[in-house]
Amino acid sequence: MLKHIFASILSLSFILGVTVNNVIQPAYAEEEVADEEEDNEVEFTSAVITAISCAKEAEESGEFEVLASCPPHKAFEGIQDIYDNPPKIVVFDVTEGEYYYIKPTKDSVYWSDLLEGFGGSIDGSGVIVGEKDGISVVKLEEFEITPKPKPGFFKGCL
Repeated sequence: MLKHIFASILSLSFILGVTVNNVIQPAYAEEEVADEEEDNEVEFTSAVITAISCAKEAEESGEFEVLASCPPHKAFEGIQDIYDNPPKIVVFDVTEGEYYYIKPTKDSVYWSDLLEGFGGSIDGSGVIVGEKDGISVVKLEEFEITPKPKPGFFKGCL
């Protein structure tokens, strides 16, 4: 009789165990990949297109006037052959106090766009795709460049 009760309890637990496993699925922790992707996203609003040397000087001194008065030839400092090597241009996000290299691609921004807008501002968003010399490299997904106004632009406005 004891064997029969034990066998009944064992078979009942087996049936309930199978039923519970079929009804209630075990929960596993999922990785939060979305947070990592959000960490790689960058958004610029009125960021200044400037040379790396001017960006470093502005960061060290805290004087952002350096960015507005940075001459375009500073983007080619230290480059032996300007026809085969890209200029050293960065985008300085004044609100964040950080600067980024831009990765030109055929689907996005070109070096010529950055050189034409040098000293002006850029609005856009992108993703950090790597690092070069300790500075993040951003691939822009969308952007709008506002070139620096020509000298004498505001004459006659007053």
